[in-house]
Amino acid sequence: MLTWTDGALFALCATTSAITSAIGVGGGMLLLVFLTNVLSANLVIPIHGATQLVSNLSRLLLDWRLVPWRRLMLPFLPGALLGGVIGYFTLNRFSFEHLPLILGVFILLITWTRLIQGLGVLFDNMTVLGAWLTGSSLFIGSMGLMLPPILLHKGLKKDEVILTQSAMMGTMHAFKVATYVAAGFAFFSYSQIMLMMLTGSLTGTYVGKFLRGRINEQRGVLILKWVTTLAAVQLIITALYRYLR
Repeated sequence: MLTWTDGALFALCATTSAITSAIGVGGGMLLLVFLTNVLSANLVIPIHGATQLVSNLSRLLLDWRLVPWRRLMLPFLPGALLGGVIGYFTLNRFSFEHLPLILGVFILLITWTRLIQGLGVLFDNMTVLGAWLTGSSLFIGSMGLMLPPILLHKGLKKDEVILTQSAMMGTMHAFKVATYVAAGFAFFSYSQIMLMMLTGSLTGTYVGKFLRGRINEQRGVLILKWVTTLAAVQLIITALYRYLR
C-alpha cells in the first residue's frame, strides 16, 4: 500500500531529476539533502546512489553519442573501479550519524567558495578523478557539482557537459551500489521506496529534456544555489541540536 512518504519521494525524485536534466547540475545534491530529512542516515547514501544510477543512465540513453567515450570515459573507468575498491575497505569505519553535519558543511563549501575550481585543477587527470569521485561518494553521496568546470575546461559544449556528466555519475553510482551490495546492504528490503524514487527519476529525466532549452540557465542555477544553501543550513542546525541535547 502506497503512503504519503512514497508520493513525496516520487515527486522529489522527479523534480530533482528534471533539474539536472534541464540545467546540468544540482539535482542530485538537492535530492541528497532532502533524503537526509526523510530516511535514516545509514540508508541515505546507498538508496540515493541506486536512484541516481537509474536517473543518470536514463538521461545518458537519450543522447549517448554526445559523450567523448574514448578521450574521457575510457581513462575514467579504471579510476572509478579503484575508488570503489578502496572505499569498500574503509566503509565500516565511517559513522553515518555524522552525515547530516558533514553534508551540510560540504554543500556550503562547494556552493560559496572556490573549492570546486581548486579541485578541478587537482583532478584534471580522468583516472584520478574517477577514483576520487567514487571513493568520496561512498561517504558524502554526490560529487556532481565539481564536474561541469572540469568538463568545460576540456572543451566540451553545454549538452556534451550534461551527457558526459551523466556518464561519469552513472559509472560512479554503479560502482557505489556494487560496493554497498558487497558490504551487505539489503537493497531489496527497501524495494517499494526505491521503486517510487526510480519511477520519479525516470519521469523527471524526460521532463527535464523537454525543458532544457526553455529555462534561463543562469536564473535556474541561482535559484538552485539558494534552495540548496537553505537546505544545507537546516541540516547543520538539526545536527548541532542533536549533539547539544
